[in-house]
Amino acid sequence: MKDEIFQMVAKTNETLEEYVECFQYNLQRSPYANLPREVLKTTMIKGMKDQWVETLNLIGKGDIYQEDYENIVQLCIRCSRGSTRLKPIGCNAITRDNRTSEGNITRVEIGNLLEDFKTDILGT
Repeated sequence: MKDEIFQMVAKTNETLEEYVECFQYNLQRSPYANLPREVLKTTMIKGMKDQWVETLNLIGKGDIYQEDYENIVQLCIRCSRGSTRLKPIGCNAITRDNRTSEGNITRVEIGNLLEDFKTDILGT
């Protein structure tokens, strides 16, 4: 049971919401459910994919580690249920010419927009 929580890592095709739900499920059935919230927060974030942490930092108040455990869980669920489900790049949404199958935006343009968005957030 201890390993299921403290060594938990997001799977390749797992969404952020699925990871958080699995983490909470493992926590509920373990004898460690009463651990301090700071330990739970650190353990949950440690197992997340880097891209999720970066996105949560952008959506949150700049540093997801400053939020408490319950707020991070809610933020993960809201973020995952949004229009982008934070799936790994390489899903069927990207075609060979780097154009999305649903529109005409390239990955480079999305990257530039994200960088502009980061700059705007950090500037405020």
